[in-house]
Amino acid sequence: MALVAGVATVLALLAGCFSEHRAPTAASGVCNIELGEAFPGSTVVLIQSFTFGPFEVRVRAGERVTWINCDQEPHTSTADNGEWASPLLATGQVFTQTFATVGQFDYHCEPHPFMRGRVIVE
Repeated sequence: MALVAGVATVLALLAGCFSEHRAPTAASGVCNIELGEAFPGSTVVLIQSFTFGPFEVRVRAGERVTWINCDQEPHTSTADNGEWASPLLATGQVFTQTFATVGQFDYHCEPHPFMRGRVIVE
């Protein structure tokens, strides 16, 4: 049930990110980061409750993905193939990666390797 609520929250936040005229809204939970205009052109992945949400995102080559840590614990976004590795992100910190190459990129959290996600670049 919590997963469904988390996915609904992420979808609502992402809808705000793609609206050209919508006022920014704050992410729920411990994050107090203004979305909307804060990360233009980025697909946002929230790190909450030891999960990446959404698990899979699709972007075009040249676009960016931004991870926001909304947990109390520090996390990373680390590519399984070594393509990128964020620093350890404290609560409220963000990391952005630009994806230039088409492909599938699986990633994990370095301190919590059970946390998994995927970026598909088309």
